[in-house]
Amino acid sequence: MNVTLQLNTFSGPLDLLLSLIEEKKLLITEISLSEVTEQYLRVLEEVTDKNADQLADFLVIATRLLLLKSKTLLPSFLGEEESEPSLEEQLRLYKIFLDASKRMSSLWSAGHHGFFRIEPTRVPEEFVPPQNVTVQSLHQSMKMLLLRLTPPKSIPKITLDRSISVKDKIDHIRQLLKQARTCYFSDIIHDSANRTDIILGFMAVLELIKQRHLVVRQQDTFGTITLESV
Repeated sequence: MNVTLQLNTFSGPLDLLLSLIEEKKLLITEISLSEVTEQYLRVLEEVTDKNADQLADFLVIATRLLLLKSKTLLPSFLGEEESEPSLEEQLRLYKIFLDASKRMSSLWSAGHHGFFRIEPTRVPEEFVPPQNVTVQSLHQSMKMLLLRLTPPKSIPKITLDRSISVKDKIDHIRQLLKQARTCYFSDIIHDSANRTDIILGFMAVLELIKQRHLVVRQQDTFGTITLESV
């Protein structure tokens, strides 16, 4: 939106007015800022499509004009160095932030709510030993370190019994009955070292009886137990 001002001492666009004042080709004291604002607002009322960027541009220029006029009217500004950025620089920075805000808004609308930092350049690792390190010094340091270490405790050896299952006993009984159709219960447990093996042998006999693969005979109460294959 190009606003052309018609003032007593100036006629032209708003940005030209600011440029002339900053170049000291026109005195700010001769410009009525209230009249500048009124003319801008009148033009704005006639525009149906109000652009936010153009409104912001006007605020930047108007603020700059107000600052320049304040410096001429207030003694506290006398002797101060010009440290404020130029209008061109302000508009350039404003455009950068405006473009960035639009970009972030589009990303947010698209569902991109996370932003990752770019991975920094990795510096390759390099081992640089001190110049006074030699093979002999490393060997001596290792010997000193080993002397300071606590010697490991000796762990006593434990002999574990061979694990035998009911299935193993059943296979053993079947193997005996393949050689002869009859065997004795004592043949199954004659090399058993503990009660667990005897119990497993008894359970194996019961399982074979249940499966009708074995018949057990005993003449007396504490007599010999005979196993016969069916």
